[in-house]
Formats: sequence, structure tokens, C-alpha cells
Amino acid sequence: MPIKKVVLYFVLLTSLLYSCSHKKVLEGSITYELQYQLPDSLKKYELYLPKSAKVYFKGDSAVSIQQMNDESTTIITHKSTNFMRVLLASRDKKIMIDYSKADQNEESPARLGYSYVASVDTQTIAHHKALKYVLTNKVTGETDEAWFTKEISLIPNSLTMTFDTTKGFPMSFTSSTNGMLTKTTVKEIKFEPVPAGIFSTPKGYEKMTPQQLREMPVEN
Repeated sequence: MPIKKVVLYFVLLTSLLYSCSHKKVLEGSITYELQYQLPDSLKKYELYLPKSAKVYFKGDSAVSIQQMNDESTTIITHKSTNFMRVLLASRDKKIMIDYSKADQNEESPARLGYSYVASVDTQTIAHHKALKYVLTNKVTGETDEAWFTKEISLIPNSLTMTFDTTKGFPMSFTSSTNGMLTKTTVKEIKFEPVPAGIFSTPKGYEKMTPQQLREMPVEN
């Protein structure tokens, strides 16, 4: 190989390796608004439901936090390893539950996924144009709607991990469970450094299995 071609090859290779090693890791936060439509028998519980959620993302990791008075639910996920940890905290108790991929599928409201039908309707949500899809739960047959944008690409979090990422990033979506309708809408997306230690688990949490959590008595 001529000396000029050898030099050019190594210059290009060095530039490629440098750009890969200095590739910026995408990080930031998403603020969601939560709205509910409850059957009459459950309306009295609406006061206890969180009205917002905060998600922090960095690389393949995401953490969603829902806070209501002195109770909080934190869900940490890592996409490439299928890791999911749930932290439940109240004034009296702190519980940590790790969910395997099988456990996640079992707990998912749409464990077999959705069928998607695109509409022609669009709207702008949090400054991004989104297209409406009608979703049908393959297990229950219930229909919901979701608005996806392809203007941004973000790592799925615990609120969005059931959706097909090829449709784009979900900016607003409804989910129906036992007569309860929840509407989740992105209010703001920020690209900025996440708080230090946001993906770590604080001390003082009691470890439980998903089965043990399901068997816990429900307090009135």
C-alpha cells in the first residue's frame, strides 16, 4: 500500500475512534402530567393518586419517580440488561423489589403488546409534532390511544416500555385497567445533566420478591 494511503488510513481511523470515545451520552429529564377517569366506586381514591411523574434518563438507564404526600414509587430500569427495580416508600415502610424479565411481562398491563392503527390526526405536544395511533390490548381487547413523535428518540422508561419504539417516542397515551382510565402526557423535556446518584438505591429498603408483594394485605 502506498505510504500516502497508509497515512490517510490511520488519520481516518484515529478520527473515528476519537469521535466514538467522545460521543455525548444523552441525558435529561421528562415531566409528565397524570389524569384519571375512575368508576364511581373508586372516585374516593382519586385524591391519593399522583398527579405528575418525573423521569430522569441517561444512556440506557431511566428512573421514574411518582410522589404523593409522604408516599413515593420509584422505578429504575436499564434497557440493555432488562433490569427493573421498584422502590416503594411510605412514612412507615420502605420496600425494594427486583423484577426479572419474566416478572415484568407478568406484571405488564399489555404483556402480549398492542396492535397499532395509525390515524391522520396530529397535534403538537411539548413542542413536538405527534401522530395519533389507536392501540388494542392483545390480552384484554381494550382500546386506548397514544400520540408518538419521531422528532426525538429517548430511552424507554417504566411508563413507556410497553410501547413499540418503531412508532416513535410516546408523548401522550391512555391506558385502561379494570374500568380505570389513566392519561399520561409529556409536559416538558429537558436535556441537561441528571442529579448525581439518581439511579442508585438508598439504604434502608427491605427486599421483597414480586410474589411477596402481591401477597401483602391491602390496607384500607
